[in-house]
Amino acid sequence: MTIQIEGYQGARSCTGGPTPGARNLMSWWLGAYGNRGARNLGIYNCRPVSGGSVLSVHAEGRAADLGTPVGNTWSWGVMDTLRLYSYELGLQCVIHNRSIWSSIAPDWRPYSGSSPHLDHGHVELLWWAANGGLTVDLLNQVMGGGTPPPPPPPPMPVLRLGSQGDAVRRLQETLNRWYPSLPPLVVDGDFGPRTDARVRYFQQRAGLVADGIVGPATWRALGF
Repeated sequence: MTIQIEGYQGARSCTGGPTPGARNLMSWWLGAYGNRGARNLGIYNCRPVSGGSVLSVHAEGRAADLGTPVGNTWSWGVMDTLRLYSYELGLQCVIHNRSIWSSIAPDWRPYSGSSPHLDHGHVELLWWAANGGLTVDLLNQVMGGGTPPPPPPPPMPVLRLGSQGDAVRRLQETLNRWYPSLPPLVVDGDFGPRTDARVRYFQQRAGLVADGIVGPATWRALGF
């Protein structure tokens, strides 16, 4: 049981649909609590945060609105358990019943947004969870019951100018997703000068050493 601290990943662009991890979260929610009135109130929505101008994580399909009957006696406990196991599940934010937790701090605090979230819990996923790391089996295992989770994926390799292969392709695809307004990198698995320049661009803006070497810190900042 570990609370996710730091690493909040805001939305950058509208991606076109829900992610696998968010679909799995909703599927688990409906299966576990459908008999208590749980509903699907949506995952993907290309829009800003209600009442604001910042792009909602719904725009990247990484947020699920887990519908609940207003005034019920059980959903708060579920939302708090999601907070307590947020590191294992890859969650970065939960909003419910005029309260918010996000990975900037371990505890709940009052939520003053335009929606009080009385009829749903808004749950946001980190990119590793959204990309398929969050499964129904993992949710069942962490939240009670189910099969043990799969072993964690192997660490991503260190990449630099001249590297080649599938990891470079994943890097290029991810950088294109981070910066949709920039000329896209060719996803060819070849870490050439253009990929090197884009990595340094990302590192500089992420507060990392802009050396063009994609090691553990850069992979984490990219969402792996």
